[in-house]
Amino acid sequence: MAQISASQPDPAVPAARGGRNLPARIFPWAVLIAIAALVMAPVFSLVVGAFSLSRLPNEFSLDNMGLDNFRAVWVEQRIDRVIWNTAIYVTGATLFGVLSAALLAWLVERTDMPGRTWIYAGVPLGIAVPGILHAIAWVLLLSPRSGFVNRAWMDLVGTREPLFDIYTMGGLIFAEGLRLVPVAFLMLVPLMRSMDPALEEAAAASGASPLRATRRITLALLLPGLLAIGIFQAITAIESFEIPGVLGMPVNLHVFSTRVFNLIDNIGTIPAFGQANAAAVFYLAIALVISMFYLRLVRHSDRYSVITGKAYTPRRLRLGRWRASALVLALAFLFVTIVLPFLVLLYVSLVNYLRPPSLDALMNLTTRHYETVFNQPRVARTVANTIWVALMTATAVTVLSFIVAHIIVRTRFRGRYVLDMLSFLPHAIPGIVLGLALFWLFMQIDRLTGASSFGSLHALVLGFTILFLSYSVRAMSVAMMQVHPDLEDAARLSGAPPWRIALRVFAPLLMPTLVGIWIYVAMLSVRFISLPLILSQGGRNEVLGVMIWSLWDNGNVSSVGAIGIMLMGVMFAIALALRMVGFGGRAGGAP
Repeated sequence: MAQISASQPDPAVPAARGGRNLPARIFPWAVLIAIAALVMAPVFSLVVGAFSLSRLPNEFSLDNMGLDNFRAVWVEQRIDRVIWNTAIYVTGATLFGVLSAALLAWLVERTDMPGRTWIYAGVPLGIAVPGILHAIAWVLLLSPRSGFVNRAWMDLVGTREPLFDIYTMGGLIFAEGLRLVPVAFLMLVPLMRSMDPALEEAAAASGASPLRATRRITLALLLPGLLAIGIFQAITAIESFEIPGVLGMPVNLHVFSTRVFNLIDNIGTIPAFGQANAAAVFYLAIALVISMFYLRLVRHSDRYSVITGKAYTPRRLRLGRWRASALVLALAFLFVTIVLPFLVLLYVSLVNYLRPPSLDALMNLTTRHYETVFNQPRVARTVANTIWVALMTATAVTVLSFIVAHIIVRTRFRGRYVLDMLSFLPHAIPGIVLGLALFWLFMQIDRLTGASSFGSLHALVLGFTILFLSYSVRAMSVAMMQVHPDLEDAARLSGAPPWRIALRVFAPLLMPTLVGIWIYVAMLSVRFISLPLILSQGGRNEVLGVMIWSLWDNGNVSSVGAIGIMLMGVMFAIALALRMVGFGGRAGGAP
């Protein structure tokens, strides 16, 4: 995001000049050092591990370093093919996801499609479907030999060829693209809503058709915003593990995230930790380059302003006879992304054994899989771990983002720009890479100190805190800039110290943002699996995502369905709470 400049004076400056408020002077530097250590220590550990030639991380020695891992990754692992696969996957998924979101946002905000409010409320609920459950649902539907849709097609037509093979690059792009739509939609709706229709009306007055005006005017004005959102979504896709892990790994179709995981998950052999680190360094470098493009683009976003100081009412395009078709298209998206995965997992959780839907299967549904799940001590322990990690991560991220955003926005601290950049950096670190980096870091700490940090729940909380810091700081900074400094001035003139101003002035005014960030981070902590897969150590710190992956990998589909249904129910409740608290508001004028 754009670096945030502050014009307000630092409340601590007058006292600091007199030497009467030394803690207030030291505190921002302490925060800067802490954030730098939090972000840079894992990255440094990852790079050092890439040069290490030791077989295991706990055998690391500075005397055994070299470039062999990079050479092996490039030659033996054919990382060039992985780069090519990743480029196709990310490009295809981003285009499909962003264009689909743009179409939905345009229908909601710029047309007279019926039911716009319901569509606006429904699309973001796709965030509540964890990626691994989304991928598993599509395997159950479109697996070439046993997928429900393919089996029905082959029986109906009398062929042995599937209708669609989900275990292909096209399947990966389709599934990941659908996952990108909800967030892209939320980012595009404000752009669509804020556009002044004067240029479109001028085009219409000149004889241009509505579709031509939309193509030549609306899309041209939206192009910079679409580009920024596209880069943001590309970063999301490049770090994705769930979709390529479930759909690509079984057929040896690897992208960066699955290749890194595969190098350290070889059963029966010593994991290639050094090569995994080397591949992760390539992976991180590409993600950083993409992030820098995004940062540069949004830094100059003022060049592409679409809101003027004049009052206006957005003009809606009349769809005429296409109104019903547009509504059907929007409802079809909601069905495919939300309803269908839920129904598929509900079905497999209730049948005696996995088989295509039929009248006989529906007549013999059972809840014994739910009973089995509830009676397993492993499930109770995993649920407790997941709740603890989500609560601790959400609290830590919310508090830390509040402190960092306050320093960036409300002080003249000399290092605030560096702090802003450091807080953005985690957005460029894929989860699988951060997991591997923390794995190396914790192994070295444990080797030197005799501690047991690796494999603990605290390791997961620390990893998630780093991973989600970027989003939370940006959201908090934007909200904090909307609070006028006169309120702080009044409190300061009344003799309130900085900490009391933060708690008594900022906290109540920013409560919707604080609650929204807390809920969103808690939800991300539950649905994110790539980092826990690397840091998981038996049952000590197993969370739900890791358990679902393990059950699916072992073929226990019915238990996956039962756990998935319960998890999706909780996630939908959390998403609705987030929708009401963090993403409130109506779809601009929608009935």
